[in-house]
Amino acid sequence: MKKVHLPQSENEWLVSGRFEVKTKSILNNQIRLALVRAESSERSPTLVTMVGGIPRDDVRRKNLPLINKLYGNLALRLERQGISSLLYNQPGTGGSTGSWENETLLSRTKTLTELVTQIGNELGIYCHILIGTSAGAYMAVRSLAGIHVAGHQVEKLILLSPAAYPEGAEHLPYGENFRAELLKDWDKTKSPVFTDLSQFLVSGGKLMVSFFEDDDPPIPSVIQGLFLSLLKTHASKGYDVRHMIIEGVAHNFRYIFKKPNDSAVNNASIIKTTESILGFIT
Repeated sequence: MKKVHLPQSENEWLVSGRFEVKTKSILNNQIRLALVRAESSERSPTLVTMVGGIPRDDVRRKNLPLINKLYGNLALRLERQGISSLLYNQPGTGGSTGSWENETLLSRTKTLTELVTQIGNELGIYCHILIGTSAGAYMAVRSLAGIHVAGHQVEKLILLSPAAYPEGAEHLPYGENFRAELLKDWDKTKSPVFTDLSQFLVSGGKLMVSFFEDDDPPIPSVIQGLFLSLLKTHASKGYDVRHMIIEGVAHNFRYIFKKPNDSAVNNASIIKTTESILGFIT
């Protein structure tokens, strides 16, 4: 089988000349972002914002790339379809400022809400698609209400390996207290992410949820099951929901039998997943 290549470093992605990299002041932090502006097309203007997860390892967190393989490849493919996209570093990660010790799920969700609406206002785009991975998927869902209040609309949600948390954990910075909250015997069905998703679908939104074939850890099987149950329930009522298993890989496209800290990822799986996401978006 022919080996598939995707750019590895940020500089390799930037060689394309398609990514406009800058920083923007959001809620007292300087957020580093990459914007791909598509030429005007016949379709209504849409902005796709891609939300990454948050590594807990200090070194990985500081070196977190602005453009990863999936989001970089997807952004360039979307541009060909006349769709603009936005990538960014979470506060306290990569090139964005922010205190890791103080940032929470709630504060990062507010950052996402402000970023989406401010960039949308600048571009004159008020229709959005959000793509979130892991904790980023949770933030994408929790940002829906704020984006709507700001006069913008999210028409589609794409969640890759989405996480679910108790509402009480949203105010806690990652650390001992945050982990202790997750280890409690909490009712997983009460996570606000499921209520928000149901409201999103009832209001006319379209949802795609994907899990990796080997996704536990970090996403417990019981939480995966709750997302799939939500999809099944709403599909039976005629809502636009889709489910996909990303086969042959573990969390973040890693080969299943690699060690947890091994950085090798399956590029062919990333490209196949890109095609599936494009099909849902377009």
